[in-house]
Amino acid sequence: MAKITWSELLSVGNEEIDNQHKRWIEIFNTSHDKMMSCDYSLLSRIGIDALKQMMEYVQMHFEFEENYMQQINYPALLEHKLQHEFFKLQLDKINQDFENGISKLNSEIIKLIENWLIGHIQKEDQKYKTFIAALGNKDDNKPDL
Repeated sequence: MAKITWSELLSVGNEEIDNQHKRWIEIFNTSHDKMMSCDYSLLSRIGIDALKQMMEYVQMHFEFEENYMQQINYPALLEHKLQHEFFKLQLDKINQDFENGISKLNSEIIKLIENWLIGHIQKEDQKYKTFIAALGNKDDNKPDL
């Protein structure tokens, strides 16, 4: 599994959200390195720590992003929020499994997060970028951001 490299293809056109996505990718890459290169006996503890760090960041980022979408009157906000909730539930489930002694492979966790980061940013987050661009093409209907 490879680390994630930021590219402009991931940009949503909002500097703060792009910076948060970049930070999230940094957290992912750091976790990836730790989880894939350490002593096998430490893997589950590193997995738990990486997961908790990811969960904390997810909460802050999703809240910020949802507030942004609300400010711009993004019509698919509810659907986007539901996707965020589903991902948080996936992370919560993995965390609860760890706490109950049911360990997951660190590679499984990394793959889940990697798929979410790349897939969600490239597909779903790009939709509000397109929405903002369309507003810019209308007669002064663009919100003050």
